[in-house]
Amino acid sequence: MKNPEITQSHKDVVERQMQRLALRNPSWRIKGTDFKKLYPYLAVQKITFLQDDEIWELLQWTDFHETGKQEELLDAYLILDQGDEIELKLFQFKFRDNYAGGVSTKELYAFVDRMNRVFLRADLQDEATLEAFVEIRQAVEEARKSNPKAKRIRIQCFFVVNGQDVSRTDQGKVDEIRNIYAQDRQTYGFTFETYGIHKLYDLITQGRVPIASEMIEMLTDRSPEPFLLHDIGKNPNGMPLKVAVGFVNVNQFTRLVDRYSNNELFEMNVRYFLGAGREVNRRIIETITSDRSPWFGFMNNGVSITAEKIVVDRPSSGGKMRIHLENPQIINGCQTVNALYHAKYSKELKDRFQGNSSVMVRIYEIDKENRAFLDALIIATNSQNAIRPQDLLSNDPIQKVLQRTMGSYGVGYERKAGEDLPARLGHKSILSKEDAAAAYIGIIEGTPSKLRNSLSRREFFSRGDDYYRVFALIEPENDEKPEDAARRISEETELDAIGRRRCLEILIAWILREECGKRIAAETDKKKKGALRKATYFLGWLISLAVQDKIVALLDKHQQNPANPSVKEAFEQLAQHACTAWFDKSVEQFHKTQKAFIKQHGGNEDSTLKNTRFVELLADNWPDKK
Repeated sequence: MKNPEITQSHKDVVERQMQRLALRNPSWRIKGTDFKKLYPYLAVQKITFLQDDEIWELLQWTDFHETGKQEELLDAYLILDQGDEIELKLFQFKFRDNYAGGVSTKELYAFVDRMNRVFLRADLQDEATLEAFVEIRQAVEEARKSNPKAKRIRIQCFFVVNGQDVSRTDQGKVDEIRNIYAQDRQTYGFTFETYGIHKLYDLITQGRVPIASEMIEMLTDRSPEPFLLHDIGKNPNGMPLKVAVGFVNVNQFTRLVDRYSNNELFEMNVRYFLGAGREVNRRIIETITSDRSPWFGFMNNGVSITAEKIVVDRPSSGGKMRIHLENPQIINGCQTVNALYHAKYSKELKDRFQGNSSVMVRIYEIDKENRAFLDALIIATNSQNAIRPQDLLSNDPIQKVLQRTMGSYGVGYERKAGEDLPARLGHKSILSKEDAAAAYIGIIEGTPSKLRNSLSRREFFSRGDDYYRVFALIEPENDEKPEDAARRISEETELDAIGRRRCLEILIAWILREECGKRIAAETDKKKKGALRKATYFLGWLISLAVQDKIVALLDKHQQNPANPSVKEAFEQLAQHACTAWFDKSVEQFHKTQKAFIKQHGGNEDSTLKNTRFVELLADNWPDKK
């Protein structure tokens, strides 16, 4: 059977996303029609779920055409600090203007094998081979030094093309390659994935790559009593079509985690695995590796799964009910199943892992059109009132009001990633809600160190306190909490001076960040440019302090007046003049303070950026702080 055809619709959607990426980031200086340059950035962003500025800073090129140096089989890499582990993501890209070709299993194997040998078995390689990867190995070592708590380096390889993914006839060869490195996957977290245009299209349009089908076995102990199947069918009450409840052996889930190594099973979960060190995960691991493991299924909250279709086979003589799932997603239980996987394959724990334990599972077949029930189920099953999935927040009245207000200032505001804003409005600038939050936190609040933790940034829209503080469009009354005040906002709310001021604060912070970005992009020295990219929000904040009186004056003036595009122009002029006067001085101040901080407290450049004390010293030593 042939792979699905690449249609003009696939190309149009992907190209439109690349154009929007360029439009949102003019400081990148990449034309919206330069798809060859934009495709890798778009692909990496959709694969990693990182924000624009994180991708631009973290994606490091090694390819000869980009750097003038020859690295073998590797085009780019990205290092991501996830707290208890560090991820080294390695990329090879293949781009053709006509979207022809696809993934070659021969080239895939050569890429994966070389990365495995260089980064897992360096002691067996000759010096000439390792020489090409010195810069990357040094960068990994720096990341390890800046986070001594990280227990391991997880290596992930990505083979990305803009043509077809692995053909169905070659899927068997890919499975053979997976089997070769299965032990390294379980022991070291070494994985590889392939991405063609269809997967990228799915990530753009659905936010994830759908899983075609899977099967799990529920325990019935040779009789159906421990298993519940509630076949509801079509109904007017918005309930699911079918629900299955029962116990599943824990190895069923470690198998699934092993098979889907890039979080495909958890795309609809409110958060990914937070690490074995978190209290709740530590307790899971302690139970499953102790003599209390038979209690596990009764003590754990269980796993909730949604699927577009459930097909149940009758119990076999072995006492197992086979359940076939179409497009399954684990919406609650990400921490549980990943903690189980960690316990099974961790060097320190695997000998104590009790594989005969089970966990309670709920499976819901939900109509594709029944989005309201699915959204409510995701929140309810996570049992955390402050957690709101990012896709739900895009429809929050706060975000809708921001979109309308920013539009009046001549800025296209993206509530949802890649949404099509009305062409009639002719926006020349695009601001995403993620960039809006980062600009406010880094430059207005003066806490750029908070932005250095990628995990925290991805959780921002799931944590009520931070969200409602940043997007506080109306003033709380008396002892009212910000989140309670926010509930008084409706889509039709017209902002008063307080709300307009918050919009303007976000706007000037974002414009300052972009103006700094343009100057950083002009730097020709690769090493200096990389360091400045990391410092973007720090520099924007320092410059804002230097011209604070002028910023406040503009805010005071325009918060009283209706929104119009001339306000954005005034802010842009201020940002240009401020950066002309203060950018070089802020860079000098930043490097001088950073050098002194490392000398006194130790660590490296990356670790200082996460340190709040470093931020305080920057402000204390900044002579023009107002």
